[in-house]
Amino acid sequence: MSKQGWRAALLTALLLGSLALPAAAEETKLNVGYVPAGDFLPAFVAKDKGFFAKHGLDITLVKILIASNFPAALMSKSIDIGMSTAPGLLQAADSGLDLQLISGMSRLQKEPSFASLVARSAAKVTTAADLRGKKIGVPGFSSMFDYSVRIWLLDHNVKLEEVSIVETVFPQMHDMLANGTVDAVAAIEPFRSRIINDGTGTRVADFLSDVNPDVTGAFWIASGDWIAEHPKLLQPFRDSLSDAIAYIAANPDDSHVVEKAYLGVNSPVLPAYSLAVSTADLEFWETIGKRLGVLQHPVDAAKLLHTQ
Repeated sequence: MSKQGWRAALLTALLLGSLALPAAAEETKLNVGYVPAGDFLPAFVAKDKGFFAKHGLDITLVKILIASNFPAALMSKSIDIGMSTAPGLLQAADSGLDLQLISGMSRLQKEPSFASLVARSAAKVTTAADLRGKKIGVPGFSSMFDYSVRIWLLDHNVKLEEVSIVETVFPQMHDMLANGTVDAVAAIEPFRSRIINDGTGTRVADFLSDVNPDVTGAFWIASGDWIAEHPKLLQPFRDSLSDAIAYIAANPDDSHVVEKAYLGVNSPVLPAYSLAVSTADLEFWETIGKRLGVLQHPVDAAKLLHTQ
């Protein structure tokens, strides 16, 4: 065979060989929104330790400070997946928005305590009655904390018109208590510990566990349209989080490093992490929403779950 023939044969072999090789898996880019809280450590770990990439996802984590902003962010497609709590999802459904729960994330239980109503030390608040005439900060209207604070007040014979409830994002709660902008806040770890440890505030009550000692916390939602267009992305997303939860359990010290990178501090306690959410979890909050008069229409909780 001539030299030119050998070159042609070699080129053909190389070309055929490259065609036979499987194409490198291309990662799907997604924007995932979260609020800065320990509930989302599995997402931070899944990003930093490569679990999203392992399952074919290129995730950009988008920090959004107020939980009530997520429905608009999802419907406008500025994010693909976002966090929510049951009250937020129920109110979105009540308003006619097609948002569905695709995966659980955290559960908040009585022990270890993870959230408390914390009052400014100078306000001298020790009971619910002491909150009359005071301003209370919650991390977003229609959030789980908003619902819980309102029900806790009613259960302790404080009328809602006797207090002022305002939106106060978690990272700003310490400073807003310190300068007297608010008198009390519904704080979660690690922000609660910072407020208490330096004497800025005092712990009044574990309002959330008083309302329900084992409640679904944050979870992940997406729009119905997005789910219909990307059905094959749901399980890889869940699998990534499941891997991260297992990693956190096996590597607590390293997970704390990741937590501090995202939140700036380490929490002395973390919530329980679980991808499971039931219709009963949502129905509990539907009952609360009806009691508060914020849900105007019947909501079929089962239709909001897209966890298969």
